[in-house]
Amino acid sequence: MKASFFRALLPATAFLFLGQALQAQCDGCVPDLTCTASPAYPTLCPASGPDATAGVYYQADFTFWMPATFSDPGTGFTVDLEQITITGVTGLPFGLAFTANEPSGVYYPPQNEYGCARVCGTPIIPGTYTVTIDVLAHVSASGISLDVPQTFSTVLTVLPGSGGNTSFSYAPVNGCGAVTTVFEALIDGSPSPTAYAWDFGNGNTSDAALPPAQTYDEPGTYLVSLQTVIGGYVLGEVILTGVNSNWCGDVEEPNLPIVGCTGSPDLYFVLTDANGGSYTSSTQDNTTTAQWQNVQQLLSTPPYSISFYDEDAVSGDDLLGTFNIPGNGEGTYFINVAGGTTGSLVIANVPQQTFLDSALITVLPLPAVALALNSATGELCAQDNTLAGYDWLLDGAEVPELSGACVTPTGPGLWSVIGTDAAGCSDTSNAVVVCPQFEITRNGAVLQVPSGYLTYAWTYEGAPIGGNDPFLILQGDGLYTVVVDAGNGCELTLSFLHDTTGLEEHTSDPLLVGLFPNPNHGTFTLAGESIRANTLRWSLLDASGRELHHGSIAPNAGRVNAVLSMDLPAGAYLLRLIDDERHAALRVMVR
Repeated sequence: MKASFFRALLPATAFLFLGQALQAQCDGCVPDLTCTASPAYPTLCPASGPDATAGVYYQADFTFWMPATFSDPGTGFTVDLEQITITGVTGLPFGLAFTANEPSGVYYPPQNEYGCARVCGTPIIPGTYTVTIDVLAHVSASGISLDVPQTFSTVLTVLPGSGGNTSFSYAPVNGCGAVTTVFEALIDGSPSPTAYAWDFGNGNTSDAALPPAQTYDEPGTYLVSLQTVIGGYVLGEVILTGVNSNWCGDVEEPNLPIVGCTGSPDLYFVLTDANGGSYTSSTQDNTTTAQWQNVQQLLSTPPYSISFYDEDAVSGDDLLGTFNIPGNGEGTYFINVAGGTTGSLVIANVPQQTFLDSALITVLPLPAVALALNSATGELCAQDNTLAGYDWLLDGAEVPELSGACVTPTGPGLWSVIGTDAAGCSDTSNAVVVCPQFEITRNGAVLQVPSGYLTYAWTYEGAPIGGNDPFLILQGDGLYTVVVDAGNGCELTLSFLHDTTGLEEHTSDPLLVGLFPNPNHGTFTLAGESIRANTLRWSLLDASGRELHHGSIAPNAGRVNAVLSMDLPAGAYLLRLIDDERHAALRVMVR
């Protein structure tokens, strides 16, 4: 009953429990009284909360309905839920607060079946966080009351965040160890010229709307700024170096016989935009050249044309030529139109609006995770035992049953640990080699060590013997040694003293056979030497003496080395061997 009840209880109360950790930061939740389930059972509404985003303020309300009495689906018993007390919460994402509507952390479902919790704050580091909740529940069923401590885990996801302001967007806004952030300018004054001046706070600058991604590889806070300038093309100066003769021949400047044109034109210009709007300059009298400075006309509605005139009070103004201004931006443009009207224009890019915005990029330090082997205790210990979490790895694969700062290795290999601090930053330690531990064992006439390692080098009384095998057939009394290269720098030297002095000999000519590994899973190697018969016969008997399998092996130069494989249940068996008149029996243990 307890297990099935509490598995159901966790989803409905997870956020309630989390609230105890950071009380009074997210007050104000209101239970949703429509939150129920049929049949009655503890229920959370909504069933799961929205993901949080790093760097973005987060707030969500959750309602839990906890019926005082309900039927446990695992047992069918009627369960009375009388009280829940929160005893502890660990693993909260840094920057988020969880607050329940009951400050004491004690709830009485018979008095009020509804509660709520508000989750709020600004998470800092993206990731998937396992939040561990400890509670004590007082329940009763069939007249039996129980106080049951339980530890639960729930997962909260914080997605990578992005930042932004009026001038630019950027993502991510923070990280651990090093951060590579992408920036994009948001203000574009086109068709007006727009200029960007970035200062990324890491020694780099740029003038691009989409600058290269920036890397911040040292812990700290970096101030990023962008100045955006929207300019305008401004007509600043107009110069006439000469005009055609269209001004000659009217009342004001008559063309007299013999004398020709008399007087000089009175010059001015008209600047006209795409919508027909115009600007008329001042007039410069009695001259064929002219210069207008500080015109300062913003060319904001292109295309533009400029027309030059001779001003005549009586006969009407004379058009001396029109120049269509190219839309090529700032610069000096030379005029030569209408058969003799010449000059130039000067157009400048003049700032019209300036925007300045800044933002911060935060790089948090990685935890210092160093791993050492305690030779006295055999434990592996992370040197910083104050971190929030430890994930242990053996040959790169997680070992889920290990979680503390110090652990006892569960096997040989390359060990490392991922340490996570309170801010959610993680780093992986150095690797520590844990070498295998084993001894030489004897099985009949065979010495053996575990198989699967790189090399095996045997000696008998100091002289090399045998091959690169995990076994050796006994040659007689004496000292046997094997050097095993187990990889990862592990080299084990093992010795075995075989001494039969004083022991009764059952036969002066024993059958020298053995098997390995033992115990095994039904597959083992049978090895022997000095076999006389053309075939070595064998049979496998169970504990009652019943024969289960049998067969024969053809020796090679009196030696056998054969793999036998049988589908056997776990237990003890006897392998009987016959070599002419010689017999042997070996015990086989199947796991």
